[in-house]
Amino acid sequence: MKGDQENVLVEKSLNRSEKAFRRIIEDNTAVVFSAVRSVLGNTEEIEDLVQEIFVKIFRGLSGFKGGSRLSTWIYRIARNEAINSMAKKRAETVPIEDVDLSGPHTDWPDRVFSRRQKNRHIRELVSKLDEKYRVVIELRYLAERSYSEISEIMEIPVGSVKTYIHRARKELKDMMSSSDI
Repeated sequence: MKGDQENVLVEKSLNRSEKAFRRIIEDNTAVVFSAVRSVLGNTEEIEDLVQEIFVKIFRGLSGFKGGSRLSTWIYRIARNEAINSMAKKRAETVPIEDVDLSGPHTDWPDRVFSRRQKNRHIRELVSKLDEKYRVVIELRYLAERSYSEISEIMEIPVGSVKTYIHRARKELKDMMSSSDI
């Protein structure tokens, strides 16, 4: 679909044309599924998240300014929502190696509080990174994607992915050393 056609569909959708928004959904369902699947893998959650993403797209359609293709804008929203979903899911689960099986006396409240504070601080620091660095860190460590998968998602060479991750780690290290964590 060309840019002019996309802009017409967006305009009609903003004027509450159900038919126009249905066309946007039909034309971009594969893009959204691809973005979500690339982050979450094949899970049962994909269909629910795709529906939520299209609701978000409908509500945020006025924010589309035509600076890029509509499908690119939609892909970015879908990818970001999938990353956020993965992060929430991860926050709810605890790896078995992190479970203390030695008894309740070893997990003192001050240790739990300290660990939570550090995790919160690290998330804040990651959010301050340039977008390209933040995205590679999120995809690599939150979504557990390989370098080649990140390369495909971001549409950049694998070498650039490695460089971005290296630079992001360095920036995080510098930020952490200057913030007394």
